[in-house]
Amino acid sequence: MPRTKSPIIYVDTCVYIDLLTRNDTQHADTSEPRWQIAKGLFDAVNDNRVVLASSALIEVELNGLAIVRDGAASVVSTVRGWFDAPSTLWTDIDRPLARESAVLAREWHPMRADNTKSLRGADATHLAAALRLGCDYLMTHDGGFPLGHTVKSVQVQRPAQVWTPHLFDSLPPSVAPSDEASAVTAGARRRRR
Repeated sequence: MPRTKSPIIYVDTCVYIDLLTRNDTQHADTSEPRWQIAKGLFDAVNDNRVVLASSALIEVELNGLAIVRDGAASVVSTVRGWFDAPSTLWTDIDRPLARESAVLAREWHPMRADNTKSLRGADATHLAAALRLGCDYLMTHDGGFPLGHTVKSVQVQRPAQVWTPHLFDSLPPSVAPSDEASAVTAGARRRRR
């Protein structure tokens, strides 16, 4: 059977926060706790079924959060691991990206999902970074983004399983392998590379 290409996903800061804080807020599409799809997404990253795309802006936003800034060494290490992994696609924020974000903010402002917010500033910069990195998806819960739209080649949507599933994806969290076992397995895979 031919191997399918792993989707490239730019993950907005709110999805990292969902996992790090174990956010129980219901996902707007599935009614499951938001942390569960975030965990599934990062498990898929660790299993090399998803290519994580990120930017310096995501790192800045996460490092400024109390849970990371003042958090346990394991939290800091986990966050740093996502950014430092050789498989993570990365971009810095520079003037051309800032200019592209201004264009996107003007163009996509009327298409935002939430009529109380607009695509501006940081969110437009995240979208510009996802475009630069050639992402398939930008996943977010933020209503300021044009959720449900494809911006050039990037599908902007709430987090959802778009990667090739494996056996443990369909098991409830209490039946799936423990987080410690998953972390050990992921660490072993990285060392073999």
